[in-house]
Amino acid sequence: LSHCNMIQPVYSQKAMESPYWNEALETMPREELDVLHLKRLRSLIKYAYQNIPMYREIYDQAGIRPEEIRTLDDYVEKLPTIDKKDVLKYQLEGKATVPGSEEYVSFLYQTSGTTGKPLMEPGHFPDLINMWAYQWWAHGIRPRDVFYFAFPFGTFMAFWSAYFDALLLGAEVISGGGVDSKTRIYQIQQFRPTVLISTPTYALRLAEVAKELGVDTRATSIRIVSTAGETGSMAPALRRAMEEAWDAKAIDLYGLSELWGSTSWECPLHPDRMHLGESTAYGIVVDEKGKLVPYGEKGEFVLTNYEATIQPLIKYRTHDVVEWHKEPCDCGRSWLSLRGGVLARTDQMVTIKGTNVYPSSIQALLGEIKGLSERIEIHIDRDGENGGFDRVYVKVEPSPGVDREKCSILKAEAEGLLWRKIGVSIPVEVVPPMSLPRYELKAKLVFDHRSKGAG
Repeated sequence: LSHCNMIQPVYSQKAMESPYWNEALETMPREELDVLHLKRLRSLIKYAYQNIPMYREIYDQAGIRPEEIRTLDDYVEKLPTIDKKDVLKYQLEGKATVPGSEEYVSFLYQTSGTTGKPLMEPGHFPDLINMWAYQWWAHGIRPRDVFYFAFPFGTFMAFWSAYFDALLLGAEVISGGGVDSKTRIYQIQQFRPTVLISTPTYALRLAEVAKELGVDTRATSIRIVSTAGETGSMAPALRRAMEEAWDAKAIDLYGLSELWGSTSWECPLHPDRMHLGESTAYGIVVDEKGKLVPYGEKGEFVLTNYEATIQPLIKYRTHDVVEWHKEPCDCGRSWLSLRGGVLARTDQMVTIKGTNVYPSSIQALLGEIKGLSERIEIHIDRDGENGGFDRVYVKVEPSPGVDREKCSILKAEAEGLLWRKIGVSIPVEVVPPMSLPRYELKAKLVFDHRSKGAG
């Protein structure tokens, strides 16, 4: 156990009462924001072309020079996107980072590998801070709060960045790394933290362990459950489960580990939307052909981060489907908003009898059924007996206290809802309580058995 308290920053009374971490940036009119973005994008593209072999090769192959990017339209229409597979290729060739930057690397993390081979993430310490502070301040977290970090402090970058931001905020930090779940419950009772940091899955797992110990998590000091790493409180069923388990406010943050600072976080007034952190990132939304979609429509989120100096990612395809809006929010922020957060992933879409099916849609729909828990697995395989079509089937646990006799009714209700809303038949198995795996970090939701070795 480490108990860490950095030198307390001095905040004025006015700053403490403000809902903004950086009011000038968060409320900047869109026209001024776009001018700032263009200036930063042009500078970053020039820097990357001159210093990183990956970008010189990609842009030369596309026949584009940095000086040709004069407007945001040029950025959208002329600059090629990059994908995870591109970065992996250039990492293996030693061309993805600034040559000679090794002496400036102060940390090395990697992505979780949830959707494939992990990316390595070398970085300089200043790249890592100021990703969470905007959200926490917006939701009323202040230096007087005490954070409890319920994660093992491995190579997963996201919660390391949260740890450093909590210190930047001036809060007290309790690290629960290296201990088991029972010990973490006892530590929460002993040290009385007010903010729990974990994945949504593990916040619920901790509540299960507490119940086994006879501890009521609703009676603990936790007032906010701040999560990231997987679908969280943007999913109504998960929000209800976490808030009921802890009698606390659940807040969600979206980001990709490889995109330092490129995060979106839950609006303090509208729990159904997220704001892109435009202090550290520029985002656009495109269709399957890479064309910009109009505001208010859905498409793939493409991001550029400004924070990474050693391995920046420019116009990076996230494969996350979002619905974007640019009108100012009544919370006072002018930053882009994403309605419903991340709605789906393009690389997890399955086509069944001509119908596109997203696992996230299945998860959201089953969350509407009273009597089913948030514990779910979505399996994809190929039906060799019917022409080799893809098929999807689901395993889900009942909610605590649901009689086993009712499971057949829940199964029929779930399958009927999926048929009505999605338009295809998806088998649902309501499995015994506590039979699906529990995870300490990120839960595995989708199991694709079509590829060799998929589990």
